[in-house]
Amino acid sequence: MPNRLRSLQAKLTLAFLGVALVAVGVLGLLVGRASSGAFEEYLMGRRTGDLGAMDRMMDEMMGSRASRAAMEQMFGPAERAYLEAITDSLWIGGLVAALAAVGLGLLFARRISSPLRDLTLAARRLGAGDFEGRVPVSGRRDELGELAEAFNSMAEAVGRQETLRRRMAADIAHELRTPLAVIQANLEAMLDGVRPLSVEEVADVHRETRLLSRLITDLRDLSLAETGQLPLRKGATNLAALARTSVARFASRAKERGVRLAVEIAEDLPRAEVDPHRIDQVLGNLLDNALRHAPPGGEVAVSLKPVAQHDGVSVTVRDTGRGIPEEHLPNVFERFYRADPARSREGGGSGIGLAVVKQLIEAHGGRVWAESIPGKGATFGFSLPTEPGDPNPSRSPRNTVTGGLTG
Repeated sequence: MPNRLRSLQAKLTLAFLGVALVAVGVLGLLVGRASSGAFEEYLMGRRTGDLGAMDRMMDEMMGSRASRAAMEQMFGPAERAYLEAITDSLWIGGLVAALAAVGLGLLFARRISSPLRDLTLAARRLGAGDFEGRVPVSGRRDELGELAEAFNSMAEAVGRQETLRRRMAADIAHELRTPLAVIQANLEAMLDGVRPLSVEEVADVHRETRLLSRLITDLRDLSLAETGQLPLRKGATNLAALARTSVARFASRAKERGVRLAVEIAEDLPRAEVDPHRIDQVLGNLLDNALRHAPPGGEVAVSLKPVAQHDGVSVTVRDTGRGIPEEHLPNVFERFYRADPARSREGGGSGIGLAVVKQLIEAHGGRVWAESIPGKGATFGFSLPTEPGDPNPSRSPRNTVTGGLTG
């Protein structure tokens, strides 16, 4: 590749030189002929004193070689010296122009080929797995500078995706290893007679298989949603009824943990054009996440209200847990991301649920967000577009479901 780059530099230099030589040659030819003709007219007019006779003589002389020879005999040493000086000046000017063309050609060719050389080397490093290599922009604002900036942006994106891919592979292995290890250990203990083959022991194994199945399902949904291949069966959906159903499904779990569940639904809530199964999945993931972090005696509140300025519906799930540090908020919807460095399954889940929430909501044309005040809980929300031209919004009064409250 360096030889090709040097040949590109040589080609550009030769191109500048060729242009200069052609320009000098054409200019010299035109100037030489024009100066010779003008000088001949001057001599003829001076010697005859008759411009009309001079024109006729020039016509006759231009028509035959003999006349041209006679004209040349009229030139004296001074006239010949003058024409030779003009010719020499043209040659010297052409030589100077050629040298200038070579110098400028080398300079410009180097300025063009040097960024391309840097870009080639950086591309080779990127292909070899070095995702930290960047092309120096050096304040360039031309097309090569834009190309360098585009390459740097691409390299940064590729490096970020590669980091996420490696982390995802490690996290998937970590998440699958834990339930499989529990299942294997329990089954081996039962086979060896260490643990009794009872309904309770089988229920523990079954719980781990359900966790494993849910993780695999979430990974599949996430992959399909990211590639835009997740099927959505949209229809006009009453989000108020859907939210009540989702909350009721978690009521027993909230009661066990001593957490109060509340649903607040605004009046005149419009219907949304969504896939009810997928939105129920979103609410389930958010409620599961909130109940995991809400302390005993705390509260998890689900709120639904219309967003008039955006022609949509806003849904939030708020808990009264420890909250999320501000530096972690931008990453909470990344797959396998946990603010807890200990990566506890009980405290942090599998790290897939919120990523699935983000992809499912964006597949519906909505958006997600997260807000938190450390020590006072966190709020996860999403907005969905309403049904186009919905003239009959579902009127739902405010409602509260209590899942249990302990002192």
